[in-house]
Amino acid sequence: MVFNTLSILIAQIATSAQLTTIVNRLYEVVISISAVIIAVLWIPIAISFFGSDENRRFEARARLKNALIGTFIYVVAISGVLYAVVNYIVTGS
Repeated sequence: MVFNTLSILIAQIATSAQLTTIVNRLYEVVISISAVIIAVLWIPIAISFFGSDENRRFEARARLKNALIGTFIYVVAISGVLYAVVNYIVTGS
């Protein structure tokens, strides 16, 4: 009886540790993918911004504002979703 209860407790602790490891790894993967996506989307703006054509630089300044707002919204959305998932896993609600 005691052995059965102890083995169940050890299994729950191991499962919890594995779940924590999986969630942490998933978090790292999502952050890495997000960083790559944001970097790729910023490349055309950077090329236009540092070009020699004045019209392209002016357009790049306008796109810069939109890109900053879009990046901020993207980061907030990703972090909010991750927070909600982790909160659900930890608290169950």
